[in-house]
Amino acid sequence: MVCKGKLGAISILLISIALYWSLKSPSFSNEEYAAGFKGKVVLLCHASSGVGEQLAYQLARQGAKLLLVTRTGRSETLSNKLTLSESYTGNDKANESAQAQLQISAQTFTLLKAVREEALRLGSPQVEIMSFDFGDVESVDKVVERTVERLGGLDYLVLNQEELARGFLVKGRPIDHKFVERTFNVNVLSGIQIALKAMPYLQQSKGHIFVSSSALGEISKAGLAVFSSSKHAVNGFFYSLQQELSDKKSPVTLTLGAVGEVDAGDKTPLFTLPEWMVGDKVECAEVIMDSLLARPRTLTYPRIHLIMVRLQKLFG
Repeated sequence: MVCKGKLGAISILLISIALYWSLKSPSFSNEEYAAGFKGKVVLLCHASSGVGEQLAYQLARQGAKLLLVTRTGRSETLSNKLTLSESYTGNDKANESAQAQLQISAQTFTLLKAVREEALRLGSPQVEIMSFDFGDVESVDKVVERTVERLGGLDYLVLNQEELARGFLVKGRPIDHKFVERTFNVNVLSGIQIALKAMPYLQQSKGHIFVSSSALGEISKAGLAVFSSSKHAVNGFFYSLQQELSDKKSPVTLTLGAVGEVDAGDKTPLFTLPEWMVGDKVECAEVIMDSLLARPRTLTYPRIHLIMVRLQKLFG
């Protein structure tokens, strides 16, 4: 039985290697891109930098209407930001923490304004921007509501927000439960709520959902238990939703993307990898762009990560 199990795993690995060398991203003509995106409404969560920024530019070139949301902005009101920061610290450092968060929010919103201007220059007929804290799950419906109110509907939903969470559990600094809660709110619950709120509008438009997950949703890594478990939860929910959409013959489709290490320039790398194994943010955006038209069930980028996942599962 063990031998058969190993042979099966090796077979899967060989198939993965074959896929790596044979599968190509769909190639669409300019006419197909225009037909797929011109005048369509896209809600893009986290578009102020990295892959999200590049995806915004590519969608703009094809004439899509965009609602762009910052990733790290907490709330649109000063009082809410201060209250939230104080609730986390509970000591004299509350004001310092709140002011630091305000500076971060202001910086990311300034970046998002620049993305809007560039997207308009590239050809988007309308670009709306929004600063929002994805940790505020109770208010996350506002993101979809504003999209429909300002842009008149919804055709594509890109869930690209995430909170990086690092920390060793053994002989490390104790991890507060609020840290875990916030990670799951941003990475899991906000995406679930947005998808469910958006579903009626996507049903009307026969739309598509792209969920940016991670290779760590399939494997594990020491020091990233909280982040990895949140991505496992993302995969569990959205693969199940994908199956339900298929079983119910819904016009809405869903792609779950296992995005590995990408040199996005807006976060600290999760892995120490040679340069040839790290993806490029522009290329990653192109791959996601193609997936919005091709609507595959899954997407892996960089493709080498497909092999890495199989090797880790095989040899642990």
